[in-house]
Amino acid sequence: MKKFFCLLAVMAFFSCKNNEPEVKIAPSQTAHEPIAQTGDLNETSSKVDVTFEDSTFTETYNAYLDLKASLVNTDASKAKIAATTMLTKVSEKYKTENLIEALTKMSGSEDVKEQRIAFENVSKIMEVLVSGNKITSGAIYKQYCPMAFNGKGAYWLSNSNEVRNPYFGDQMLKCGLVDKEIK
Repeated sequence: MKKFFCLLAVMAFFSCKNNEPEVKIAPSQTAHEPIAQTGDLNETSSKVDVTFEDSTFTETYNAYLDLKASLVNTDASKAKIAATTMLTKVSEKYKTENLIEALTKMSGSEDVKEQRIAFENVSKIMEVLVSGNKITSGAIYKQYCPMAFNGKGAYWLSNSNEVRNPYFGDQMLKCGLVDKEIK
């Protein structure tokens, strides 16, 4: 009789479980404790310098990387300066209303959350501009974080195949993946 009740209890326990399939989450997609700031969080061992046929665009791209680095380090003041610098580096040939608007928003804000929202637009525009410019050396890594903006996800460009997340910074520094390599 005891065995019968034990068997019944086990069956009841397993039959009450949620029958939805288990969603597996990559280790890089789980929440982490903030990383103790001990220097530049954007530093990687696989940095690649990129040059474009148009040298003025190379300067614009490097300014974009500085802007990304300031967000990886969750430094709103540096992001503000980097956005202002990028605005000055963008030649007339590459200025679009959306790019100017996003960079102006970033350069006028001390709120890193607002800056990160605007950075998503800057990244989208930079990807289009990168695709229209011939790379003469190096590679660009388009990276993606599925958890950015409450699960909507967001992309950014990087000079390293090692993920350093500008949307979460020290909260989830390595959350993301390399979506593609652009050469």
